[in-house]
Amino acid sequence: MKIFIPCIAFLSLLALGSCEEKPHKDSNLSIDSNHSSKITVETVLPKMKMFQKELKVVGTVDPLQQVDVLPLESGSIKKVLVDIGDHVSKGELLVILENPILLREVDALKVEAAAAKKQLGRLQLASKSASGLIPDSDIDQAEAASARASSSLAAGLDRLSFLEVKAPISGVVTHRNIHPGAVVENGLTAPNQMHMLTIVSCKDIRIKLPYPERDMRFIYTGAEITLHFPDLDKTIQTNVTRIAGSIDPGTRTLDVFVDISSSDCKIRPGIYVEGALTGGSQDSLLSLPSGVRFIENGLPFASAVIDGVVKKIPLTVLTEDKQNIAFSAKGIGQSNEFIITGRNLVKEGDSVITKLKK
Repeated sequence: MKIFIPCIAFLSLLALGSCEEKPHKDSNLSIDSNHSSKITVETVLPKMKMFQKELKVVGTVDPLQQVDVLPLESGSIKKVLVDIGDHVSKGELLVILENPILLREVDALKVEAAAAKKQLGRLQLASKSASGLIPDSDIDQAEAASARASSSLAAGLDRLSFLEVKAPISGVVTHRNIHPGAVVENGLTAPNQMHMLTIVSCKDIRIKLPYPERDMRFIYTGAEITLHFPDLDKTIQTNVTRIAGSIDPGTRTLDVFVDISSSDCKIRPGIYVEGALTGGSQDSLLSLPSGVRFIENGLPFASAVIDGVVKKIPLTVLTEDKQNIAFSAKGIGQSNEFIITGRNLVKEGDSVITKLKK
């Protein structure tokens, strides 16, 4: 018995020592296991950046010259020599009118002018053949009568010439409102009547672009602008020609005008056009790559890692370009890391390991 008791005590001590070491071993395994379960995400730091943004609006294409043709003399339409779509040159004959009453009036004026001229000639001849026979006052009156008759005849001939309506500008006929037999009135005395034809100059066009009031600090005469015509698959680099002197109070827009030439008339008035100006920010703004941003319920967010934990940050996007966004966020600065790769593998509140993107 004296030998057995110490053996039991010794075995008990060994067992006790074995039990005490086990928890220590399990604890180390648990820590290693938690560390290895964290996901590694790639992050970026915000940077200060000067932004250039594209200011794009839809505009209208208007002709620089457009004329509604009215007759300068009353009459009936005898012949229409042009139709919609025809190209015409300045001075080209468009419409022929007829006015029998005017023709008779001009014939009478011709007779009166010829008679007055003959009367003046006879008085002048008699005065030369017999000095003092014809009073000077009679000769003066005859000269005045002849001049009046000649002036009336010239006016009548002008009216007669107005029966031939000619193109006031070169361009394309876009509207026609007359047919042979229709009666028209002198456009000078009846300006509210329907015009006969409309001629548009398609070679010289003016593009109007209504830019928002907030962008007016980027707009100036001579600024570079890109005009894109999607239906023609055509893009033109040009410059702003002029700027409206006031802002439209209804739309809060500033009209910007660009005058261009289209020698082939392919850029037609009324065609769809987009105008793009490039505006630059005056100050550097806090920015992140566009891939950091994600949208939830229509609002922009980004996932930041703060003290090793993922946190969803609401963003206020100030402006953006093709690669970056300028933003502001409460409590966020250049030292905060944002997840650029691996965001879909984690959720808010997860502990992660970060690896800064170079």
